[in-house]
Amino acid sequence: MKLLTVFIIKTLILRKQSFFLKNIISKDKFDKPKNLEEKAISQIGKKLYEAFIKNYTTKQWGISPKNLPSSIFNRLPIRFNYNEDYFNHCKYQGIPIDGYTNIFKNLLDNKKIKILKDCDYFKVKNKINVKYLTIYTGPIDKYFNFKFGKLDWRSVKFEKKIINQHDYQGTSVINYPELKYKFTRIHEPKHLHPERKIKKNLSLIIKEYSLIDLKNPYYPINNIRNKEILLKYKKQQKKEKNVIFGGRLADYAYYDMDMTISAALVKFNHIKNIN
Repeated sequence: MKLLTVFIIKTLILRKQSFFLKNIISKDKFDKPKNLEEKAISQIGKKLYEAFIKNYTTKQWGISPKNLPSSIFNRLPIRFNYNEDYFNHCKYQGIPIDGYTNIFKNLLDNKKIKILKDCDYFKVKNKINVKYLTIYTGPIDKYFNFKFGKLDWRSVKFEKKIINQHDYQGTSVINYPELKYKFTRIHEPKHLHPERKIKKNLSLIIKEYSLIDLKNPYYPINNIRNKEILLKYKKQQKKEKNVIFGGRLADYAYYDMDMTISAALVKFNHIKNIN
């Protein structure tokens, strides 16, 4: 098994030069890609699409790439340079030194904040005395009791294991596009924090599986059917008084962490300006 950087174009520059890529793309070009498959082939050619994208996408979404919108492929960075950073539009990038868990602990560390755990919001919402407004971040279809139908979601399952090995894979994440592997990727978190002192000959690895689990929705499936249903819910939510909708589930949107934080700040400014 060969390990290649996710930035496919860089690998081609190193091995075949960029004219090779242009030649294989020109043979399979779609002027107006109608789906993910056509968009991917137009961008990287049929051979690379079948090697890197086709099977991984099928595992991730449980749907043929032919039945997924072309916009999903836009998340894959394609570059003609040697930049290995994930994001290509910011000067600085990284993750919290103490992890995301501590961020939320600090955000909630206030005597004025009361947390109800293991609680179904829809069973208690009529008992809650809302003073100003409600910020709802759950699935938008569930909020309206699936009035216009259920939206489709993909979920993930994480299988954790501590192994007696100092370094399992040499990097934080490796994707497995082959169908013979049931998981989509393997994480080894220690590589995200080289500054931490970790016991030698021990490492945590996490296998990630994509599946359907309606109790734990993660990713929206933005096909035509779901977009039509979402539009109806969006119109309905505008009629709700003193309720702010936000987050992946309520927006039925795929957010990376930079987009998540940006959307939260925009939402905060909106709430701050409400009289």
